[in-house]
Amino acid sequence: MKLMIDLLANLQPVVLIAMLILMYCIENVLPYLNPPANKRKHYGRNFIISLVSFLLNAVLGAVVVMVVELTAQNHWGLLNQFELPPVFGWIIGILLFDFGSFLTHNLQHKVPVLWRFHRIHHSDNHLNVSSSLRFHPVDVIVSQCVYQCIGVMLIGLPITAFVIYGSIAIPLLILQHSNVRFPAKLERIARLIFATPGWHKIHHASEQKDTDSHYGDVFTFWDRIFGTWGKKQPHEIQYGLAEFNEDKHHRVGHLMASPFKKNTSSRY
Repeated sequence: MKLMIDLLANLQPVVLIAMLILMYCIENVLPYLNPPANKRKHYGRNFIISLVSFLLNAVLGAVVVMVVELTAQNHWGLLNQFELPPVFGWIIGILLFDFGSFLTHNLQHKVPVLWRFHRIHHSDNHLNVSSSLRFHPVDVIVSQCVYQCIGVMLIGLPITAFVIYGSIAIPLLILQHSNVRFPAKLERIARLIFATPGWHKIHHASEQKDTDSHYGDVFTFWDRIFGTWGKKQPHEIQYGLAEFNEDKHHRVGHLMASPFKKNTSSRY
């Protein structure tokens, strides 16, 4: 089992890159929604930001893994207080970890200082595979390091559960943002459990009531339980945010500096 988990962990960066390339090829042949007028510029800007996010994730990932190992060695967290069968502990750990991600995502929308950085991910008005890693570095630190380190320690998340969760979340992240339409029947069935592409795209709508919904990163349980979901379809909404309505607002420099400027967020 350990060999399999080590293999999964080592393959995650490869899977991420492979999924980006695969979905880029598919969406350029069979796009679901209208692509941007200047695809080259759009993809170029997003992939510069994505590269920064990818490299930052690699560094922070090492920190989180260290915290996972320290948690196991020192028996920190909820799950380490009980004698549970390994598989049962992994399942509970994965569910709790995703619930913590759901709560963190809520905070990123509700707390003004967090939203200033998180809104960069929501600013893209042409959602496609290049939008997947369009995150401000500070937003990456909050979600990928601060939350994950705290979540791991509080939950007592085993390394096996952590790797399995990441192996699900990474390809799902790419699928969710790709400009590809998946079979309606598959969408209807899969979204009963997972945050499918059609489900997640509603979260990128320009209207705040839609933006503040569909928070679940992997599972849809939490949105259903707390009523933060709707029934709109991806083709029924406008993407992006009103404050990023000009081309200059999507330049890499502007996106990186925007959270630090006064009165740049129309929401608060």
